[in-house]
Amino acid sequence: MSRPRIVVSRCLGFEACRYNGEMVEADWLEELQSRADVVPVCPEVLAGLGIPREPINLYLKDGHLYVIQDETCLDVTVALERASDDFLSKQDNVDAFVLKSKSPSCGLGTTKIWLDDSLYIASGVFAQKAMEKYGDTVFIDESGLAEEGVEAFLKRV
Repeated sequence: MSRPRIVVSRCLGFEACRYNGEMVEADWLEELQSRADVVPVCPEVLAGLGIPREPINLYLKDGHLYVIQDETCLDVTVALERASDDFLSKQDNVDAFVLKSKSPSCGLGTTKIWLDDSLYIASGVFAQKAMEKYGDTVFIDESGLAEEGVEAFLKRV
């Protein structure tokens, strides 16, 4: 049986690439890597945003999602969408995604999106695109994986 291929947010134990220049410790990463082919990704870095960087926020206006770096007033929507599409188009088969919760790019139903003066929670740009392309694939964030455990997660994959 071949090893599952799993895309993982790069900031989860691979590299200090978060907006604040930090990395999230992932106690489960070593076990996951020993049992699966792991492909790290940071869509924000692929989009040309530096490390560290000013945070990005998501805004819904006129039915379209915009990605704005508020401190610089920079609209990085197109860059993040292209980087996400480019990465996903180069992946032949993916069995699962382990993504960073609350991230404007990778959050799975945990990302803040502004609509006028209201705030609602949905998925980040990369996560949305990944779910569109790999709808039948297993998706989980780092807290869900830590709670579920690698063994149970891989059984679902």
